[in-house]
Amino acid sequence: MSRPKIVCAGMCDTKSAEMRFLADQVAAFGGQPIIMDLSLGGAVGWADVPLTEVLGAVGEDVSRVHEAPRADAINMVGHAAAKKIVDMHEQGECDGMISWAGSVGTTTVTHAMRALPYGVPKIMLTDMASSDVSVWMGNKDIYFINPTAEQGINIVTSKIVRAACAGIVAMAQVEETQASGRPLAAITTYGVTTPAVNRCAAALEDMGWDCVMFHAVGAGATMEDLVRDGMIGAVLDLTPGELTNNLFGSPYGTPQSWGGDRLTAASETGIPQIVVPGGLDQCAHGAFEKLPEQYKEDFRTGVRQDFRGSGMPYRHNDVVTVMFPTLEEVAEMSRSIAGKLNRSRGPAAFVIPMRGWSAYDQSEKLASRERGWSEGNGDGPTWQPDPDNPDWSRRAVLMREIMQNELDPAKVDLVWVDKHILDPEFSDLVIDIFKPMLDGSWQPGKAALAVGQTASVARQ
Repeated sequence: MSRPKIVCAGMCDTKSAEMRFLADQVAAFGGQPIIMDLSLGGAVGWADVPLTEVLGAVGEDVSRVHEAPRADAINMVGHAAAKKIVDMHEQGECDGMISWAGSVGTTTVTHAMRALPYGVPKIMLTDMASSDVSVWMGNKDIYFINPTAEQGINIVTSKIVRAACAGIVAMAQVEETQASGRPLAAITTYGVTTPAVNRCAAALEDMGWDCVMFHAVGAGATMEDLVRDGMIGAVLDLTPGELTNNLFGSPYGTPQSWGGDRLTAASETGIPQIVVPGGLDQCAHGAFEKLPEQYKEDFRTGVRQDFRGSGMPYRHNDVVTVMFPTLEEVAEMSRSIAGKLNRSRGPAAFVIPMRGWSAYDQSEKLASRERGWSEGNGDGPTWQPDPDNPDWSRRAVLMREIMQNELDPAKVDLVWVDKHILDPEFSDLVIDIFKPMLDGSWQPGKAALAVGQTASVARQ
């Protein structure tokens, strides 16, 4: 293989020694470095891709960058760099990208890194790596490394930076994985819906599909992008957890820098999709100490369901607090889901398990260690029985009522079943509904042909 072309991008005006060191080390490890200048204070005359050329990709001018407030200048240069790097990649001039920067440089360079396709190596050396990097990473495959300092080449930083340069060259030389020839299905998951995910995945694989699982703590955004890129041929959105996470402003929602909208790509592209409210009995929020004060007050006062009268939410672990949506929030979310699914251009179904939506959302009589909530430990922490049918979830009953009124039966099949999401029979039912979608025989309103007598179907 020829020497991989590695773009070394950064603030050449303030980090000239660091940028030259990056390029030298990339070359030392067998790469062909290409220095891209993303300076905000003044263009330099020695970069391989000067700032004027970067800005020219979007018709911008250096003078406007210098006149703009710092935040605006970052966005201008970052936007231009994103366009330029994509052009370079498409022309075979970028096999990977690396940078070494502080907060301003990291913000600027990662604009460009996020624009590159998945699989193109991206390494960001930044002292900001010890903080929350989600705003810079977005939903892309960027490797963040803490060089211990944003500048200065010395016995500490040089070893780390050299290792990163060796890494980017090696990564760029890895050959692309050859497609298996099998279509790819996406499935969304939480730990508390895993048994259903695994059973559905096994069934789809037996049917000739490869499966990729997306953890619904932000990775749903990646799934949406891959659907739009044409890499995914069907979606089983078994756990659209980002919907509640976004509702509560959780750090585990879709990334702020993504700019997309969850639960839209499959509808817009027309690929087969089944959506299940798995995990929507909860929101995976951050550590309790970081919850907004209003939420803490809601738990103390009983406005929001607490965990067994403690005045506190349930703690999944030290960094994840489980929030419980109110019925009003479930109603709001249901209407939002219906509106998105009504725009479906291909086979679509919404399937509601009436006995609960996760391991935490189950009654004591269903609970077991294998189902994620041990017997003898009472009801799951998010369980709310319906007053008229205590075996059914109150949230599920409310969602069904709203979906019956809001979903367009000419576009989306609505199915509800007297099962829990973790019951094997529920997974089997979902696959039975999926089969005609995948073989091309699906027709709106014909879900009854797949489910037989095991479930109820909203009819036109």
